[in-house]
Amino acid sequence: MKDYWVLMGSFGSGKSELAINMALQARKSGPCTLVDLDVINAYFRSSERAADLEAAGVELISPPFAMDKIEILALSPRVYSAFTPGEGTVIFDIGGDDIGTVALGQYKPNFANIPPERLHVLFIVNPLRPMAANVPSALAVLGNLQIAGRLEVTGIVNNGNLAGMTDVSHLVMGYELVRGLSEQTGIPVWGTVGQQSVLDEFRRYAQDHDLDSAYIGRYQPIKVMMHRSWDKYLSEGL
Repeated sequence: MKDYWVLMGSFGSGKSELAINMALQARKSGPCTLVDLDVINAYFRSSERAADLEAAGVELISPPFAMDKIEILALSPRVYSAFTPGEGTVIFDIGGDDIGTVALGQYKPNFANIPPERLHVLFIVNPLRPMAANVPSALAVLGNLQIAGRLEVTGIVNNGNLAGMTDVSHLVMGYELVRGLSEQTGIPVWGTVGQQSVLDEFRRYAQDHDLDSAYIGRYQPIKVMMHRSWDKYLSEGL
């Protein structure tokens, strides 16, 4: 059986960044398919890194005309192929907020056939984004996403960051937020995401301040792929 990962969250939470990194990592141990279901925000989407994904052997399923300077509110029929029997990993990168997550709901019958232990639905949280900056607002976003996507979240992810200015304080803010969410919902914290240097600093902070490992979960290092640095844009483009 395939393992399925569904990444949901508000705009700017870092879903695409995490989805790309997870796909590249999963491909090292077997087949991997990344499904870009974002038909709402064409500015940040996993399809931007099609060349990197395909070079690594990741199968990318994108909306029609994605990254072709044409945008239509439609999904590729190839999405259904992700549910065919086989081995490997399938990762769904979902559009932001409940509007973007509606696209996920139509696949409810397909997800219903996946054994619970093979289906992981992650709620990505970034306290530096206003839509889910505190526990009450994040709870509201979480509820709306579950209704729109017709799936229950199984794990919460701390992705506290401020792009290139990220430091350990942002992960500490994320820790407090995901702890409050987990305590109120009973949903476990799946992990803490960041570049390796920031994760190392946060790990030391967590040890020095006796942070509860239950609200840290696994440490998930990532490489920044969805950069919006002006200098990098001039030298490398998007």
